[in-house]
Amino acid sequence: MNHFSLEGEHVKIDYSNPALPPAARNFMPDVYRDGPEYFCIWGAGCDGAVLGTGETVEEAINAWETAYHNKTGR
Repeated sequence: MNHFSLEGEHVKIDYSNPALPPAARNFMPDVYRDGPEYFCIWGAGCDGAVLGTGETVEEAINAWETAYHNKTGR
């Protein structure tokens, strides 16, 4: 199994915000900032994790939502 790690500042997200995408509100993925980039991740290992990245928190969460739907087929 492949593993990766994220080093960076953990960003607090208010997952009760109705403006967030539905899967993100439901699964509450972790968001990290590493330099100018944000990473939104849920799950473990390279094969099982869902990852989204972006230049803003919103971009990372939206990219995560897309990756979640692509991975699950929902």
